[in-house]
Amino acid sequence: MHATDMSLRIAALTIAACLAAARVCAQTDLILTPPPNLVISNYNTAAVGPYGGLEGTAYAARIDDPSAAWFNPAGLARQAAPQISGSAGVYQRTLVVPRALPSQGGSIQQLPSVVGFTFVPHEGLTAGAALLTTNAWDQETDSELFSPTATGQQRFAYSATSSFEQRVAAIGVGYHKDGPWRFGGGFAFTLMDLQLAQSVSDRIADDSGLRSLLVGARASGTAIQLRAQGGAQYDTGNWRLGGAIRTPAVTIHRTGEVILDGVLASNPGSGGASLFDSDAALEFRLPWEFQGGAAFVTPRFEVELDLQGYTPVSPYPLLSSDQPVLLYSDAGAGTPPVVTSHPFAGLTSASNGIVNVAAGGHVRLLKDKDLRVHAGVASNRSPVAPEDVIFNRVDLIIWSAGISGTFGKFQFAVGWNAQRGTANDVTLRNLLNGDVVHSPIDVRLTGFIYSLAYQF
Repeated sequence: MHATDMSLRIAALTIAACLAAARVCAQTDLILTPPPNLVISNYNTAAVGPYGGLEGTAYAARIDDPSAAWFNPAGLARQAAPQISGSAGVYQRTLVVPRALPSQGGSIQQLPSVVGFTFVPHEGLTAGAALLTTNAWDQETDSELFSPTATGQQRFAYSATSSFEQRVAAIGVGYHKDGPWRFGGGFAFTLMDLQLAQSVSDRIADDSGLRSLLVGARASGTAIQLRAQGGAQYDTGNWRLGGAIRTPAVTIHRTGEVILDGVLASNPGSGGASLFDSDAALEFRLPWEFQGGAAFVTPRFEVELDLQGYTPVSPYPLLSSDQPVLLYSDAGAGTPPVVTSHPFAGLTSASNGIVNVAAGGHVRLLKDKDLRVHAGVASNRSPVAPEDVIFNRVDLIIWSAGISGTFGKFQFAVGWNAQRGTANDVTLRNLLNGDVVHSPIDVRLTGFIYSLAYQF
């Protein structure tokens, strides 16, 4: 586990070092790191689109609704008439289960996954726009543990809240004149928001006295970014081929914040650490993205297989500060306390290059009516590299199913999307008495997908 772990680790290790130097702690290697937060940055955590979300994201070759402005702009050219997706989104439940703690965490949130429209400004051209949520992680976990010691009791309390969201406003144009080819291009404005907050309390009361550790930390950042994208589709007989590319981002606006306070009280001495910067530097990097798919299509049956590739991102400071970490130590012998300052190392992020595989499709149940059953499965691998101290590595598997249909000029879709994964070998706590608890953490995302569109 990572998420603000670096900030808290700096505080804990420097507190330990100060106390050791002041000879108030015999164990210089005692790690006073509170449990880290949990936040995942997988690229496909949110179901996108009224149909793509029901078919395991395997939709690059066939997409023809307003979400094509994001999926593959070439798909906009399949629309011969204006269309409005007036309501499309996901009710998502997030469940976080640390197996070594008595309490579980999570959240329930409503995601405006797609609100979009298309129109035809000129013969052969179709323009479209869509508002989407491509990443949506939100969880809160609170728990405490009481455990006996040889002559007393130890109490450990943990509280953590994390969220990571990316909302996109995508605009694009698709072109199709004659022949099997369709082409498209456009831009996407992305709003990234990262919020991390956590606190830990560790207290031992026994015959030797009272020892207490309290650490609280916050880290947050927001960025508005611009990306370019393009795509193509090719139809031949029963086969459809499609591909799309998306560039890294140019940052238009950014904000950041880093706050840390830690206190250790141990007879006879005490120590502390603090950092405060409400204007921390933020840098958020996105990879090149590639998606390609091949679909087999008949009047009543469609199936598609897609590959989604993402390039690596080298280690970089996502949040950094020129403000120092202030360290406090008091030997408890009536001498003045010592205050020193040290540079803040920053919070590093890094991503591996990954490839996800998706398969999905639908069956039309009735020959003379538009009523379809959709299903899909996809991998949602974590891009988190070993150098990353903010995000956590959790590989997920996506399962989706649903139905859609047409009544007059209205089109509807409703379905279900579920993702499962586990963060392995997580250090939940490193306590004052030297205990280290490792535990897997189960992650479950369940979404109820709905949409309503009007075809002019």
